[in-house]
Amino acid sequence: MLLWVFALWSFASTLRLSLHPAAFWSDLQRVFAQPPAIEQAAPALLLFVLIVATPLLIWNLIAEWDAIFTPADDGLTYEAMGVRLWCPWEDLLALRPSPVVADEAIVIACRRDPAEMIANPLLRWLHRQAHGRQRLVIGPDIDQRDELVAQIEQAMARTQARPDVLAVGHAPSV
Repeated sequence: MLLWVFALWSFASTLRLSLHPAAFWSDLQRVFAQPPAIEQAAPALLLFVLIVATPLLIWNLIAEWDAIFTPADDGLTYEAMGVRLWCPWEDLLALRPSPVVADEAIVIACRRDPAEMIANPLLRWLHRQAHGRQRLVIGPDIDQRDELVAQIEQAMARTQARPDVLAVGHAPSV
């Protein structure tokens, strides 16, 4: 948070913007009317990137620390930061890296994008920033991670060995 506050303050100072709400918009219009010189624009651009990236980094760290994976008979449930996703075993394709490395994040490749279940577009976008599309990430600090990975591997092996699961990963309708 200190980095974000420093970047915001330095950005305003570099472009000579007032952070007071009454004066901010007129100062911003002045900047767009008369673009800054390169010696102001380059640091301002770097600081702007920090202003945008720092909250995303904080979100990703908190989401990783808050993540809970719950395997069940029918699939895997992921919960973090108010987001709850369920993936049937048929939708899980692979674990990467394979074999699993102890202090490295594990990526679960999925057939479908689990984020499609998230109704809120901002939460969906934030989840995709943390995990990517068609993926879930198991961080290195997840409790009982080795047991979780073993359960996922067993369930994926059982599912892939079932003859009633079609190549696209869906059970045939009855």
